[in-house]
Amino acid sequence: MPKWARIRRPWLLPSFQYALGFSPKSPHQATLGALRLLAITFGTRGDVEPFLTLGSGLASAGHDVRLVSHAMFDRLATDSGVEFVGSPGRGMREIIESDEAQEMMNGLGNPLTLPRRLEALFGDDVNLMYESVNDAAQDVDAILCFPATFPAMDVAELRGIPVIQVHHVPLMPTRAFPPAVNFVHRKSLGPVGNRLAYSADAAATAVAMRRPLNAARERILRAPRKGVIGTLRQRNRFSGALVGVSPHVLPPPPDWPGNVETCGYWWPRGNDAPPLSDELNEFLDRDGPVVFFTLGSTALDDADRITRVVTEAARDAGVRLILQRGWSGLGDGIDQHDVLVVDDLSYPELFDRVTAVVHHGGAGTTALGLRHGLPSMAISAIADQFFWGHRLQALGVGPRPLALSQLVQSELADRISSLVEEQRYLERATILSNLLANEDGVANAVVALDRIMATKQWS
Repeated sequence: MPKWARIRRPWLLPSFQYALGFSPKSPHQATLGALRLLAITFGTRGDVEPFLTLGSGLASAGHDVRLVSHAMFDRLATDSGVEFVGSPGRGMREIIESDEAQEMMNGLGNPLTLPRRLEALFGDDVNLMYESVNDAAQDVDAILCFPATFPAMDVAELRGIPVIQVHHVPLMPTRAFPPAVNFVHRKSLGPVGNRLAYSADAAATAVAMRRPLNAARERILRAPRKGVIGTLRQRNRFSGALVGVSPHVLPPPPDWPGNVETCGYWWPRGNDAPPLSDELNEFLDRDGPVVFFTLGSTALDDADRITRVVTEAARDAGVRLILQRGWSGLGDGIDQHDVLVVDDLSYPELFDRVTAVVHHGGAGTTALGLRHGLPSMAISAIADQFFWGHRLQALGVGPRPLALSQLVQSELADRISSLVEEQRYLERATILSNLLANEDGVANAVVALDRIMATKQWS
């Protein structure tokens, strides 16, 4: 890992070239001199991979990049050019599958005691995150993080480090669409409602997490406790933002600030998933449409019911089904000629050979389906899944999404039939795939970060 270097000659940034439409000599050529960048992300693999891809591109451009995340993801950073700092503690799957987390997700317990229960659930892990971030933030020029990554935001504020927000899931307030969060299931709440929902989400998160966050602020950072207003103000302190979504998928709304750059996708660098098995290849080689179904990292307590609904809907639609177990454990006891249950596998390989994909609406799976030109639809349950499900419909690559909690066999069968039979979905998906193939989201992000850092207008 190269030594961390000071910013050198920021006035050499030829930002006028980009404003006039000229391309730099190399798409990953840094123009600002080597910056010491600290990227921070916690969550599932889908949260970590975009940061690693972005970090690898920034490292190739000459910057020194360090990434803090769950220790379990250290292997993903191999040969990335990024210094990986593994934070000890539980990964997101272990937390989500705990009895306490399942109880909260099922709505059990007194809501007034939610902050105390969240402290019991997350407290030790939050402390470890704060320790890892604080230790890694020595002598850095900027911190890159999602706006709700509180350890990163608190350390940046305490040390006076500029923050560049990184949105692999868009959470920049706008009137154009609502936030991609758990409590918004509709396509739009109207211009005023959309904008207010961002503040409501930020406030609700600050209230729910105030006990474990304030405990970590005091214990780890020796910093004062922070109220809801202080947390909201902190979220608005940033020098710029990079949005890792294609503008063809989510056109940047006109009310986003000028220092918010929609770059394009940051695709995973490699593919460490197992190759397709002989059994799966044989299944794919048979005649007729085949649909891939996955709920990814969505956890369920009624996997048997969902398995039954999905397999019977596929039968009614007249398609063969590849059903991924995922975190939910789907497919137990299934032994049908036209259904194949699979575990982890190479999505890029598989997506080149299936007719359509039905998934949970995760940001990464949504993007990959579009990249491969697949008619797609979402069956959403939590977080940003509803947002991406509505985007798929708005883009014209699939029908209206369904809510997992209200999944009905007949409705799902109708949606699957339309996915494989209606040519308009395939045509639109093919057009989008071609557009995405001509984008370089990482190169765009490198240029955007140089431009943001050259302004020196820290919020």
